[in-house]
Amino acid sequence: MAEDEASEGSEAGTSQAPPGMIQVPAGPFRYGRGRGREVELGEFWIDPYPVTNKDYLDYSVEFRRPAPRHWPPQGLAEEFYRHPVVNLTVAEAEAYAEAYGKQLPTPAQLEKAARGQDGRKYPWGDDVRTRVSNTRESGVGDLTPVDAYPDGVSPYGCYDLCGNVLHWTRGVYDSASGSRVLKGGCYREFLGASSWTYEGDPNQRYPHVGFRCVWMPPQ
Repeated sequence: MAEDEASEGSEAGTSQAPPGMIQVPAGPFRYGRGRGREVELGEFWIDPYPVTNKDYLDYSVEFRRPAPRHWPPQGLAEEFYRHPVVNLTVAEAEAYAEAYGKQLPTPAQLEKAARGQDGRKYPWGDDVRTRVSNTRESGVGDLTPVDAYPDGVSPYGCYDLCGNVLHWTRGVYDSASGSRVLKGGCYREFLGASSWTYEGDPNQRYPHVGFRCVWMPPQ
C-alpha cells in the first residue's frame, strides 16, 4: 500500500509559472478511495497534457541529453510527436522537470487535478464512460495523441488523467523497495477511478508510463 503522499513537497525554483500551465487553486478536495478524506493543498500549476515526444525531443536538443532508447536512430517520425513520451525512468523524468524549473507531482496533486474539488470518481464525473479516454475498453491498444480525447478532460482542463499513460509521481509506494506511486490510467488497463494507485520500479522504463510536471509558487 502506498505511503501517505498528500503533502505538497518542496517548491520548484522559479517565481512565475511557466507558460501553458494550468492553475489549480489552493483548497480542499477528497483524496483516496471510497469517500476518501478531505485534504488541503496549496496552489499549484500543472501541465495540461503529459509531456510529449516533441517536448522531449526539444529538451534533448536544448540540453544535449540522449533521446529515449526506443526511438529509431534516424529520429522519430512526426506522426508520433503528439504522443506522450514513455520508456523513461523516474530520474530521467525528474531531470526533464528540473531543467524547466518544475517537478513531478505528488499523488495528491495529480488526483486533485483529475477529480477537482467535488470528489468525482473520474475526470468527467461519476458515470462509467469508455469512449472518452484511451483505456483497454477503447480497443485502441496503443498510445494516442495527448489531445485525442477532449470529452475526458478534468474540471481544470487537463487531458489524459484517466487513460493513455500512467504517470510517475514523487510518491513512494513501498519504502522498503523504493517503488513509486503511479497515477492515472493507460491503454493497457481497464478504466479505473482517479483515486486508484499503481506501483512502479523507478529504475524501469515502461511503454505505458509517462509523466507531466507541476510548478508551485514561492511561499
